[in-house]
Amino acid sequence: MKSGRPLLIPTATPITVLPATIAIAWKGTQEAARAVTASMPLLSMAKQIIIMTVAEDESRSEQEGTSRLMTCLRWHGFPIAMRRLVPIADNPAETLLAAAREEAGLLVMGGYGHSRLREWIFGGFTQRVLREAEVPVFISH
Repeated sequence: MKSGRPLLIPTATPITVLPATIAIAWKGTQEAARAVTASMPLLSMAKQIIIMTVAEDESRSEQEGTSRLMTCLRWHGFPIAMRRLVPIADNPAETLLAAAREEAGLLVMGGYGHSRLREWIFGGFTQRVLREAEVPVFISH
């Protein structure tokens, strides 16, 4: 948590080649921004990058943040697509995992934006993704 380094969490099946499509789970947080920055070497080798946001109570500033991320990644010459996901049964983690499973070979995300105590008591988005992801996850705190 305090190493300042990202972590690649593999699935049971080892990664033999870099996936052609990488999904970015985007929310306008410091953790997500750090994950994107740390994953730039991987993103530069991808054939397709999909920015995925889960439509909860997305504000105008969240939408502008997503647009800025798209602009930045396009400026670097990356092939970008954007998907705004509607939560399945009020479950944003499952929504993101299903989309990543169908469309990408790697998920980039920021993690643990809440305190350890809150995550431990209530669980959280990050814990659910790490526990149930069927694609490798590149995560940064």
